[in-house]
Amino acid sequence: MGNWLYTVKVKHLFTEDEDHETLQKSMNEIADELEKHGCFIGFRGRLKKFRNIPEGDDFFTSVEYANKLINDLYDYADAKKIWID
Repeated sequence: MGNWLYTVKVKHLFTEDEDHETLQKSMNEIADELEKHGCFIGFRGRLKKFRNIPEGDDFFTSVEYANKLINDLYDYADAKKIWID
């Protein structure tokens, strides 16, 4: 973890379940944890999206929406040298 400035533990909050209720609960818990860390202050505007995962449809599922948000989280963390654990 040589060049990382911070470590934030959220991986234990990820879920493999794909039902909307479980997925939304997981994303809310991730948002709750990120709000505790000052290194994510620039990401806080995006946390509203974590708390409002759409149920999805045939075009774009709730899992795809959540995965996009998680990818954004990792991009932000990489740019700010935050290790996601």
